[in-house]
Formats: sequence, structure tokens, C-alpha cells
Amino acid sequence: MDTQQATPARPRPRGRPGLTPEVREQALLTAGELLAEQGLKGMQARTIAARAGLSVGSIYKLFGDIDDLIRELNLRTYRDIEVHHSSALEASGLPPEAVFERALVLARAYIEFVVTQNARWMALLSFNRRQSGAAPKAYTETEDALFGIVEGVLEAGRGFEDPDFRRRAARTLWASVHGIVTMTLPNAALEDPAAEALEQASMMIGALIRDAAAQK
Repeated sequence: MDTQQATPARPRPRGRPGLTPEVREQALLTAGELLAEQGLKGMQARTIAARAGLSVGSIYKLFGDIDDLIRELNLRTYRDIEVHHSSALEASGLPPEAVFERALVLARAYIEFVVTQNARWMALLSFNRRQSGAAPKAYTETEDALFGIVEGVLEAGRGFEDPDFRRRAARTLWASVHGIVTMTLPNAALEDPAAEALEQASMMIGALIRDAAAQK
């Protein structure tokens, strides 16, 4: 006969889970899923709470307000864009002196991100447009990191030796590609908007590089 006593079952917790850092992170991931699916339309406390298995009050306790939650999700979008671009550049295997080709890799990476993560990208743009005042420091730091990737690509090019000029050129390049993407991708009249956006980006990048070299 087995004389060992069975370990008593641990009582099952009742009610809502405690508002631990782990619960907060899970709620943030859940909200991120909704943002990727529905954009800003999905950023309703009741919708997030229902999917996360939390009360509406818990959502506000965890994040302050929905705008604070969106800012945190948008910051993750910024950082994902940075990782996506760095990974694309590394995967290309192109040498530093292939400045035009490497810049085009970044343009293609941006177009790919916008196409595959469109709801997140649109949420980022729409939310930022309705904000007043200076952007949070974490936003500007992440934007600077993105610009830094472009600066690093341009650095090997003729005419980009001056850091101030290179910094300005990197922002010009980024703004130009962003404008092309914003105007071209929604154009339903185009057979392949992504391919057209890349062609336009190629023209702009080539002109920028040639102009910098000519001024040297």
C-alpha cells in the first residue's frame, strides 16, 4: 500500500488576474494585435479588455489612458521599422561602397513594411498628426536611429563627407521616400503601386547621389 500522501491541489485563483508587469505586457501584446488588425479603430478600452480577459478599469490602471497605450504601441512600430531596415541591409550583403544599391534596399524595406504592416503604419501617422506639441523623447530618439541607418549608408558616397550635409541628405532621402510611398501606394489606378513607388524612389536616390558627387 502506498503510504505517500498526495500533494494537495493548489487552489485556483478567483476573479481577475493581478495587475503585474506580466499582465501589463500581455495586455500590450493583445492591444498590438488589435492595432495590426484594425488600426486605431481597435483601440477601444472595452475591446482591448475583452480580448485580454481584463476589466475596462484594469486597462486604465495599467496604461493611464488609451493615448498613452497607443504611444507605447507606436514606439514599438518605430523600433520594428528600425529592425526591419537594419535586417534588410545586412541580408543584402552589399559592400559599403555600393551606396545607391544599399539606399535602394532601405527604400524597398520601407515599402515592404508599409505594405505588410499597413494598419500599424497608418495608426502611427494618424495618431501623430492629431498630437500637439513636441514629440516624446523616445519617439525622436528612435527617429534619429532610423536616420542614422541612412546616414551610415551615405557615408561611403562621394560628396557626403561632411557630417552636417550627410545628416541633412539622410533626412531628405527619408522624407522623399515617405512622400512617394504615401502618395503612390494608395493609387488604385496603378497596376503595381509598390513597384511604381520603388521606381520613383530609385530616381530620387540616384539624383541625390549624383548631385552630392557633382558638388565635390
